[in-house]
Amino acid sequence: MVLQYTPPKSVPRPTTLVADILDLDYQGRGVAKIQGKTWFIENALPQEKVEVRVVTEKRHYGHAISTHILSAHPARQVAKCAYYAQCGGCQSQHIPIDMQRHAKQQALFQRLQQLQPQATLMPMIVAEPWHYRRRVRLSMRFDAKTKQLAIGLRQKNSQQIVNLQHCDVLSRPLSQLLPKLHRRFANWSQPKNLGHIELVYADNGIAMLVRHTGNLAQTDRTLLHDFAQQENVMLFVQDDQHLTQLYGDAPYYRLGDGSKLHFDIRDFIQVNATVNQKMIDTALDWLELTPNDSVLDLFCGMGNFTLSLSRQANLVVGIEGVREMVEKATRNAEQNQCDNVQFYQANLDQPFAKQPWANQYFNKILLDPPRTGAAFALNALCELGAEKILYVSCNPATLVRDTAILLQHHYRLKKVAMIDMFPNTGHLESISLFEKE
Repeated sequence: MVLQYTPPKSVPRPTTLVADILDLDYQGRGVAKIQGKTWFIENALPQEKVEVRVVTEKRHYGHAISTHILSAHPARQVAKCAYYAQCGGCQSQHIPIDMQRHAKQQALFQRLQQLQPQATLMPMIVAEPWHYRRRVRLSMRFDAKTKQLAIGLRQKNSQQIVNLQHCDVLSRPLSQLLPKLHRRFANWSQPKNLGHIELVYADNGIAMLVRHTGNLAQTDRTLLHDFAQQENVMLFVQDDQHLTQLYGDAPYYRLGDGSKLHFDIRDFIQVNATVNQKMIDTALDWLELTPNDSVLDLFCGMGNFTLSLSRQANLVVGIEGVREMVEKATRNAEQNQCDNVQFYQANLDQPFAKQPWANQYFNKILLDPPRTGAAFALNALCELGAEKILYVSCNPATLVRDTAILLQHHYRLKKVAMIDMFPNTGHLESISLFEKE
């Protein structure tokens, strides 16, 4: 008789676990070890014992959400915002701001110090943790059953929308506009066609973009125009094909040196004006610019760093991949009488040795790449032989990867600082200075 082997049935992981929290990661999640596996747990602090609900589980790690605090950290705080439990806009309001910032700084510096032990950790770049955000995109959804229109941010781990009447991280003028938007759009004739609202608190007032599908009814156009007049809002509407300004001027923001940067309602700008200026000041300080310096500014956008660099250097060349942004940066330089600035459009993921700007001599370089980092450009960049490279990062993972590349090209990481551009969230930005050995 042949005996067939029957493997034992695997026992599924229970959906609820108990965890002792050991640490806090930079995204504000508690870190625990359960049977040798690392777990990242939302709404959990070090020294706490919590019941958790498993969200996802991989071979070496898992994600979970704390559902019940069995023993709480003495510093745990009640969230300031009444929407915090549902809204996905913030992740860390239960964590004291000093603890948030320390976790971000340690996560950043520990990873970089493994590559460059002699690097110096500089003081954090921080500002007020509330009412700092000058830009927001609000989702809109009409419920045909209840005939109600929701305006707000998406719930955590959901496509549902949290109806916001106020927001404690938005700049106060934007937060105060929210209930007025609810009242105004309650009378919209075609709510199913509404997409989203973008709000920007510029230095010359609030700019608002309303996204919709199909043709805009005349009654709705009148409703928006009247609202813009009453609230003194720069009003833009976008349908399937066109962006149209219905009221007001073009938005702009000012820098500490007096430069005025005009931008379009859909353009990227740093959301934290105070921290943005401190970041620019730090860049100028660390680069130690003189009237003899030639500076290359990569991923320059509309000139957020470029114009300030030009006030202290002999020549600044800004490189941007989007032609429309190059045109806006050029206009901003002209309007601010920055005559020692040149802007070029270039795809930095392509070799740029034959580009006309790359044949110039640059002794200092600043780069502010997207979240994906700048690995594709670093080999060519290092061939320029600049004495200093200042790297502004919005993603610690790609910064660590790119730091390793710069070290291979005989650059030394001199100093780094954490930038708290988005307090009460899991976002981590930083600024790092590299010098040629």
